[in-house]
Parts: sequence; structure tokens; C-alpha cells
Amino acid sequence: MPTKAHWSSPKASHWYRWRGYTVRWLLFGGIVGLFQPIIDDADQYWLQKLYQGLFGLLFGAVCGFVFTLAENTLNVLRVKWKSWLIVVATWLLVKLVFVSVMAAASSLD
Repeated sequence: MPTKAHWSSPKASHWYRWRGYTVRWLLFGGIVGLFQPIIDDADQYWLQKLYQGLFGLLFGAVCGFVFTLAENTLNVLRVKWKSWLIVVATWLLVKLVFVSVMAAASSLD
């Protein structure tokens, strides 16, 4: 009985399936960014929502970049638990970098 070949190829490049990964991360970042609370000024509601959405898209783009490289380097055979571990690690790493940069930028003020 012939077996079906695995859909992932060990010879795939680092950017294999980058579009699908990036779209998912952009959706995640954009949605989460838009559902952040408004801090103070209700008069600037839509402007703050625009900035939150754009910041969420930037976060999603960076996560998509990091996840694509990690997934195609560390999990070529697409083992499900490794993929989820890489998802969580990507989110934590990128969040840590973003928060650190924001803290450093606010301390300069």
C-alpha cells in the first residue's frame, strides 16, 4: 500500500509558506491591537484605535517573520506540538522585544 508523502519538504527554503503564516499573524496582531482599551482621551478615540491597529499589524508582521524562520528551520517535518511551542515562543519573544523597546523609549522622555 503506497503511503502519502508528507506535504512539507526537507528541501524547502526558510521562506516556505511565509504568506500563510504572515496573514495569520497579521490578523492576530490587528484584531488584538484593535481590542486594546483606550487610555485617556475619549476625544481622540478613532486616532488611538488607528494607532493601536497599526501597532498590532506591525507586531503581527514581526511575529510572522520570526515564526516563519523558526518553523522552517526548527520544525521541517511540522510536528504539531513543536509548531505550537514555536507559536508561543514567538509571541513571547516578540512581545518582550516590543515592551522593552517601548520602555526604553519612554525612559528617554
